[in-house]
Amino acid sequence: AFTISARSTGYIDVVKLLLDQSDIKNIDLNAKTKNGLTGFIGACTNGYIDVVKLLLDQSDIKNIDLNAKNEKGWTGFINACVNGRIDVVKLLLDQSDIKNIDLNARNFGCQTGFMLACKSGHKDVVKLLLDQSDIKNIDLNDGDQDGWTPFISAYEDGYIDVVNLL
Repeated sequence: AFTISARSTGYIDVVKLLLDQSDIKNIDLNAKTKNGLTGFIGACTNGYIDVVKLLLDQSDIKNIDLNAKNEKGWTGFINACVNGRIDVVKLLLDQSDIKNIDLNARNFGCQTGFMLACKSGHKDVVKLLLDQSDIKNIDLNDGDQDGWTPFISAYEDGYIDVVNLL
């Protein structure tokens, strides 16, 4: 129930209620859908910034897995990057050290959030990650399982603005 509610509605009141009742009602806040989505992954994917903030705030107390992966190995951070959710990406970058969010997590194709932001043409996300790469130790050059780098991916998909940034 938590995963579907947070993913499909984004309503902060619903998530607050679920968090408040999770201990009493034995609600698994890391439960996954058939596709492996958790509430946190869904909120990051859909850009529900208030829900992401709330889950980050409660993650230690409620044992919310901020690095959980869906069936393709995508984390909340990867999903925020690939979907161009700049506000969520900024928030996760800000919280990464405190909350141990893996900014270099790889999906099952060995692609990172940075790679997928380049491949998807999300120039603002790419620029933000480039600007933070030294501070946050974000891997910018590694290739995926087929050897495609972020530069090659952006070039092949025709995102010249991203290629110019790189």
